[in-house]
This record gives sequence, structure tokens and C-alpha cells, in this order.
Amino acid sequence: MKTTRRLAASVLVCLSVAAAALTASAASPIKVFRNGTETVAEASPVVVEGQVMIPLALAEELFAQRVDYDAKDRVLHVDERSGVVSKSEDGSLWITGTLETKYGMWDELRLHGRDRDVYLPGKTLGADSSYEPEFKTADLTGGGSPDTIVLLQQGYGTGVYLNAAVVYDGEWNRIPMEDALVAMLKQFKGIRTDAGVEIQANGVRTAIAQDRLTGSGPGNDVKPGIGSVLRYAVEDGRLTATAAVQVGTAEFVGDLKIAYTYENGVLQAGDASFAAYDEYR
Repeated sequence: MKTTRRLAASVLVCLSVAAAALTASAASPIKVFRNGTETVAEASPVVVEGQVMIPLALAEELFAQRVDYDAKDRVLHVDERSGVVSKSEDGSLWITGTLETKYGMWDELRLHGRDRDVYLPGKTLGADSSYEPEFKTADLTGGGSPDTIVLLQQGYGTGVYLNAAVVYDGEWNRIPMEDALVAMLKQFKGIRTDAGVEIQANGVRTAIAQDRLTGSGPGNDVKPGIGSVLRYAVEDGRLTATAAVQVGTAEFVGDLKIAYTYENGVLQAGDASFAAYDEYR
């Protein structure tokens, strides 16, 4: 496989312009406007022998392209950054966006289908990862017709999983929803004692004995907290959010879960409940 690397900001893409129009540019930095909005870059364009030269990183942003330079073979690769991120199983819904080159996330998302398209807030991993967006349907609002739920995948790894939910009604109006993590933190409390740990969820206490815990050493004597695991899902026709409860550096003892209900035009987070994993019961 050819080894490629992006050129530093000093490597420039050439755009030809009339030299007469550039006379006044030598005294001040060249400003860049995209669709009427100024774009600020770490390195500004410069004029070289009557031509405007712009950094590759800026060219990527302006033209929505992925640009890589193969220094060994002296080849510049230019590929599309905008395209289809993911499709539903039946092909009736799909997401388009623009790929961020720095973190591999898709941004500027839009949801398509039913002869229309709407803005889709947030970012997501795409089909090029193991965790692409999911499409679900359920009558969350009680209107008698299915609502569309899009689950955006935003991070994963050892002990880490993050996704976000965006909900649209039958007319493709986006339904506001309360933040799951905020709701959980209001109802959660973790306590560390000599006997083990105690988890409180919405006033209900669950004790886990010390001999059930496997972790030991530095980082494993802290009180329980909500780890970096937050999953939205549709279960039995209801939207739920689940967070893993962590008691040490890499020890998770159970799940904290809430279910949403639709009231006053908002998907509201309900009471939190905790369920310990089997090995901790």
C-alpha cells in the first residue's frame, strides 16, 4: 500500500487568476469567502507569480474534497467527501453528509426519503466503520402513525460507546427531546463503602458486595459513576436510553436506563432504573 501523507500548510494548490486583479493583495492577507461567508484558515492564500495559491487543507474545506499527497510518487489524490452515509434496509430512507478528514465523522447531515429531505443535526460514523447509523420506526407520539427514529453512532472502543437519537413525526417535523444523561445524573447516586458499592436510582437502592467486584488496585476504589457508554434504542415501541455504571478503571456493574414518554410536544425522560449484571447479583 502506498504511504501517503497530507502536505503541511505550506504545500499549495494553484488557482489561476488575472495578475492585474492581485496588485493590491500583496499588502494584506487574502480573505476567502464561501457562499458569502468568510472562511478563516490557519494559513492564508498567497500570490505567487500572478497566481493565487491556497493550502491543501483549505482546498478540502472549500471544495468538499478529500485531498492527499503521495510524496514518494508525487501524486495528488482528490476524492469526493460528500455522499451517502447510510441507507435503511429497505432503501426508503438514507442519510447524506460530508466526511470530516480529521476525525472520520460525517457532518452536514440530511435525511432523505418520502420525496423530501430534512436537516439532521449531529455527526455520525458511516458505513465505512462497524457502527453506521440505524433507522427505526415506532409510534412514539401516539398519533397513530409511525415516527422515524435515527440513531447516529458517534464513538466506540474499549469501554466506550456513544450514540445519539433524532426523532421525526409522520410529517417529518423534528420532535424535541430531553437530554438523557442530564436526566440520569439527577436521579443517580453512587456510594463506595468497606462492604462494597451502593447504587441509587430514583431513590431505589442496590448494594453490590465487595467480593463480587473484580477490580483492585489504583483507580478501582472510586465511587460508582456513569461511564462513557450511552445507548439509545427502541424497545417495545418506546425510545430508551441506557448508560453503564462504572466502579473502577474498566469495571462495569450494570445498566442505568430511562424510557421516554411524549407529553406537551416533547419526548420527556422518565424515571431511571438500575439493573446489575448477572455476575454482580
